[in-house]
Amino acid sequence: MSNDPVILAGHGSRREASNEQVKAVAAALEEQLAERVKPAYIELTEPLVNEAIEQLAPQADSITVVPLSLFAAGHVKNDIPLFVQHGRNAYPDVDFYYGSNLGARPEMIDIVADRLETTAAEMAADPETDDVAVVFVARGSSDPDANGEAYRLARLVQEGREYSRVEPTFIGITEPQLDQTLLEVSRHEPDSVIVMPYMLGDGVLNQRIADAVREFDDEHPEIEAAKTDVLGIDERLIRVLEHRVMEARQESVSMSCDQCIYKVTLADYEDEVGGEKAFVHSLEHTLAHVSDAHGHEHEHGEEGHNQNHKHHHGKDTHRHTHGEGHHGSSE
Repeated sequence: MSNDPVILAGHGSRREASNEQVKAVAAALEEQLAERVKPAYIELTEPLVNEAIEQLAPQADSITVVPLSLFAAGHVKNDIPLFVQHGRNAYPDVDFYYGSNLGARPEMIDIVADRLETTAAEMAADPETDDVAVVFVARGSSDPDANGEAYRLARLVQEGREYSRVEPTFIGITEPQLDQTLLEVSRHEPDSVIVMPYMLGDGVLNQRIADAVREFDDEHPEIEAAKTDVLGIDERLIRVLEHRVMEARQESVSMSCDQCIYKVTLADYEDEVGGEKAFVHSLEHTLAHVSDAHGHEHEHGEEGHNQNHKHHHGKDTHRHTHGEGHHGSSE
């Protein structure tokens, strides 16, 4: 293997099954790249990203950090970049690259479409001839840009497919919530409803979604209801991560700042604007986890937490944290 390892940065959980999934994805990516891929975490379990950097940097020519994250919110925009910046400062002879989140790559759309198709094939209603609605469930964030990306992905899933509608919704943090959306969909009286949890693994949130679908099915016997599988460790997801690694190393990572609440004034987010405030908030959050690698109780927990972290746009910090003038891109 080369001296250019990759760190796959997962969120971290008190549920070991969630942490094991990050390890499994890292192993699959390592096989795909034929380079070392080390799993690490933002919080709640070990090793933290900064610890992985300290383990790899003494022998590395470069280190590429890629978030195992569906959308871009506080952890992707601030917490991981602070770890990367710490590495740059501590190991000036090592090149550091920071990749984007998974995002709305075509491969991710294809995975969702396949999960929906598999579930639809097991139902009585046929999307080509019947009224089949889809409810696309994302985790939810306090970052409106991340929530907007969920809406965008849901629309891209609908394009060119026979579902009567694809309704985006959330299981936490923001609205509309899943129960609200299911109620609205029921008023259209579709033949069936397919609920798609846009989650990497079968965690607490996915179980909550399953409970909601069962409850809806009991309350609306006239509407056939089912839930798809989560994304899982799909070879297409591994290809997206490979693309993110190569993109980072070529310093071609880009992300729009046009809707960033920490840079521009949006309704109800006026107080969030300001790079220095964002930097201090994120630094305090990150240092709390660096000083407690075993993951003590934090106010948000690992499932459905409020990702109200600030995105620092200080001109020098922004450049060095995210690479040549670009962002790494939630979660």
